Amino acid sequence: MRSIILILACLIFKDVQSNSFTEIFGKEGESGILNSKTRSLSYALQYLTVTGTAGYFLKQLHDNAFFEPLGFVPESLVKSSPLAYGKYEVIDSHTANIVRINEKVDIMNYSNQLKERLFRNRYSSQSIEVKNNNNINNSEIRFLERERLTKRYLDD
Repeated sequence: MRSIILILACLIFKDVQSNSFTEIFGKEGESGILNSKTRSLSYALQYLTVTGTAGYFLKQLHDNAFFEPLGFVPESLVKSSPLAYGKYEVIDSHTANIVRINEKVDIMNYSNQLKERLFRNRYSSQSIEVKNNNNINNSEIRFLERERLTKRYLDD
């Protein structure tokens, strides 16, 4: 696809003068040196070209984590893998205990909320279905336990 576009561009722009590009970009000759507007335009376009190319090149290096050893990590890598690239804190035993207790409290709060919801809606069709399924599961578990125990006593 690129080669087709390149060939078409060469065929379409075949009437371009050979010095039209270099007149702007610095190899002006006597007319460009004497004309201050052409000279300032030449410097501005040269500056834009160099800074744009350098900026694009540095952005590509940054996005591909080239500067990671220097501490410059792109945000996309931090979001995709916060454990590998994110800032981590060393957790001491006191902080670990606090985190563990908070998790237990969250689990207890969640179970209490479920009990309250179940108590409020104990005669709804959903709660009756859950109870029936739970009863069936419990009876099946108890049956399997009885079978295991009888096999164990009969095998001895």
